[in-house]
Amino acid sequence: MTSVRDFGARGDGKTDDAQAIQHAIQKSDGVVHFSRGDYLVTRALQLPLQSAGPIGIDGSLGTARIIMAGAGPAINLVGTHRRTADPTHFTDDFWRRERMPTVQNIEIVGRHPQADGIRIDGVMQPTINRVLIRKCRHGIHLANRNRNVLISDCHIYDNTGIGIFLDCVNLHQINIHGCHISYCKQAGIKVVASEIRNIQICSNDIEYNYDAKLTDCADVYFDCREGTVREGTLVGNTVQARESPGGANVRLVGAKDNANAVGMFTITGNLLGSQARTIDLHSCRGVVITGNSMYNGYRHSLWAENAEHIVIGSNSIDHNSDYKGNSTDQIVMRNCRNVTMTGLILQHIRSAVDPVTSSIELRGCQNVNLTSIQILGARTRGIALENCQVIRIADSTIRGAVGNNGFRTPISVNEQCANVIVANCFLARGTDGVFELPAARGVATGNVVV
Repeated sequence: MTSVRDFGARGDGKTDDAQAIQHAIQKSDGVVHFSRGDYLVTRALQLPLQSAGPIGIDGSLGTARIIMAGAGPAINLVGTHRRTADPTHFTDDFWRRERMPTVQNIEIVGRHPQADGIRIDGVMQPTINRVLIRKCRHGIHLANRNRNVLISDCHIYDNTGIGIFLDCVNLHQINIHGCHISYCKQAGIKVVASEIRNIQICSNDIEYNYDAKLTDCADVYFDCREGTVREGTLVGNTVQARESPGGANVRLVGAKDNANAVGMFTITGNLLGSQARTIDLHSCRGVVITGNSMYNGYRHSLWAENAEHIVIGSNSIDHNSDYKGNSTDQIVMRNCRNVTMTGLILQHIRSAVDPVTSSIELRGCQNVNLTSIQILGARTRGIALENCQVIRIADSTIRGAVGNNGFRTPISVNEQCANVIVANCFLARGTDGVFELPAARGVATGNVVV
């Protein structure tokens, strides 16, 4: 190990240690070690891997702290890799000098409005483990081109920008695992204008990443209006926040004229809730949403627009009894096609935040199967179809709350719909009656009034 104190770093929280630490990095042939202390720096600590060689940063099991009092990243990992992760795209010299730079066991605290935690650019196998980053702008900032990124067991907490920011980056293979990412005001994890393949977000606690003064916040946000994100998972996480204007727990946004920009993505086994929208999909393709517990979508539990090839199955949509207040939890799909929705339970217990016309609204949709769905305490209408084609509703139960005079009908189909089948459902009588489907719009068969 190379101790930064051997090169004059004081670690007293007052002396600018940037020059001493940079000297230690330049002279190190292995681990740059920070013993317990507060290391004030006013400029980025540069780790140019081609010249520094294989290198690691270690902070003595978290007892060392870097205080970034200048603009930019406290630690800047810079590599030269500009190709793919194919083994033939690497030289022996690259493996000697640049593979797997590691930052571990250290705290980074911002003391400047533009201070960031760690920046990664052109690096193969960067490994960030057991790091605390707080009071910065962005926690971990990935830019330009990187490959095979591991971020695990980190605390990314109370930052003004984004916790983990994939910013105009070309990146294949990134695993984010076992982290606490919370109270980052713009987003917990955000992708902007990037090309991403194979992104795995697993077993994290991603919470309260919002700002009540900002619009469009989200805990997990893929903005692919420019760029693409495909082949990924959001699995086994807790993702929750508080309501913010236009906020969402999970938001995937593609290009309006290209549903392929974001998708081939699975959202499974998560706890999601306490935002304006729980899941917000725009111009996506190949998204699978299953096995989640979704609660307190204050405006909508799920909003999908201009989406294609969407599978929604076996989710619980409920409320958290620990939290007071109303919750709408409505599902809205607009101009979507080739959708399967099955095994859902929507249990509306709380009053809605805003007046709603239906628990599930489909408008301008095609080729949609809704099967084995329970809507209990339905809002005004259970399922409302407007301007839809080739819709099948089967084997489902739709009931209003007991004594709710505002429940009008379990299913409504407007005159612009065609080729609708409603079969083998339990349907409750509303103030407008049960359900009638004129032959010109479709077929109703085998349904029972309950």
